[in-house]
Amino acid sequence: MRFFLDNINLMLFLPVFVCIVIAGNALSVNRFDKKLVSFVSMLMSLICLIFALAGFVDSIGNPVSIESNLLWLSGDSTNFYLGTLLDRTSVIFLLLSAAASLLIQIFAYSKMCADVNYDKLLFYLNLFAFGLFGVFLAPNILQAYIMCEVVGAASYLLINFDFSNRNESRAAIKSYIFNRTGDLTLLFCVLTILYFSVTYNQLFDARSLAFTNMDSICANINSLMSGPVYTAFCSILLFVIIMKFMQAFIYITFEKTEKTALSRVIFTQNALILFIGLYLFLRFDVFFFNLSSSWVWAVFIIAFIFVLLGFLNKMFVPMCRFAAWFERYIVDSVIGFAGLFIRGASFLCCRFQAGTFQTYLIYSLIGLILIFGFVLGFYLLMVKI
Repeated sequence: MRFFLDNINLMLFLPVFVCIVIAGNALSVNRFDKKLVSFVSMLMSLICLIFALAGFVDSIGNPVSIESNLLWLSGDSTNFYLGTLLDRTSVIFLLLSAAASLLIQIFAYSKMCADVNYDKLLFYLNLFAFGLFGVFLAPNILQAYIMCEVVGAASYLLINFDFSNRNESRAAIKSYIFNRTGDLTLLFCVLTILYFSVTYNQLFDARSLAFTNMDSICANINSLMSGPVYTAFCSILLFVIIMKFMQAFIYITFEKTEKTALSRVIFTQNALILFIGLYLFLRFDVFFFNLSSSWVWAVFIIAFIFVLLGFLNKMFVPMCRFAAWFERYIVDSVIGFAGLFIRGASFLCCRFQAGTFQTYLIYSLIGLILIFGFVLGFYLLMVKI
């Protein structure tokens, strides 16, 4: 049991290992069979589930199983740490996400193993699992934010898996916008906490952003902020969580979604983002409970943020249409002209390699023109000097 707890970080490296195997197999001449690659992926997922189960069993009697912080970046005012936090909150989400990831891979194998792009789907699923496990193992807010970015990228790639489908591409853009908005507001909260911890010297080093120090962080932030500012800050935190919940169901916003095996896999995998929203809510719950009667104002602030986003979206749509027009008429024209020029140049190169008398004359003419241009340029340069 202790082996699994001491090496819980392997839950991060095993999905990455599978991604490396899939990428190497795609670049290899003698490729492994899809069944073998699928077996390796499901085996690694099963091992991750065993790690999560061991952590869950150990957390029954211990409030905190593991907490480690390794120095990552060091500055004059503060330090950034990477590490692992395994407590009763994180192990539950690790266990649920590991079990769901394994079941999704088994379903994908049973329904889509013969698909040409199955390896790519398996790569995206493991990338998603890597980010998901990273969020739940993160000991501080900054590391969790970085892993949220990985989950967002994997979510976008999964939704846009069949990029030839315009509905799926449209939903992928929606997912990207929701993910960017939610993660940027989360980054704002992280930087705000970091600002107060450095400027006012209330929090230090690994404890300044650690989840296990959230009570102290909340107390310091609440004491340093005025009432309306603290309410606005908590509202932004709530907005982050709402965006995570909304992003989980982006896939069902397709206008014409066929209930295929691929759509079920993608929807189920993206629904796991709900775990991140719930997890963040539990981690930041002390902020929300301190709002007390200011909950009413928080609702108005969140509503105002959504109204502002709607206004920005109205401005964003014409910009997208202009970008689409520019891409269709300008970029495509330039690409077409470049392709025509390349084909013409390749045709001339083939003609030059023919070894005929006409080729000899063309070479001679080009040589004379180059010599004449060189002499003329040298003469002009001498005159200027």
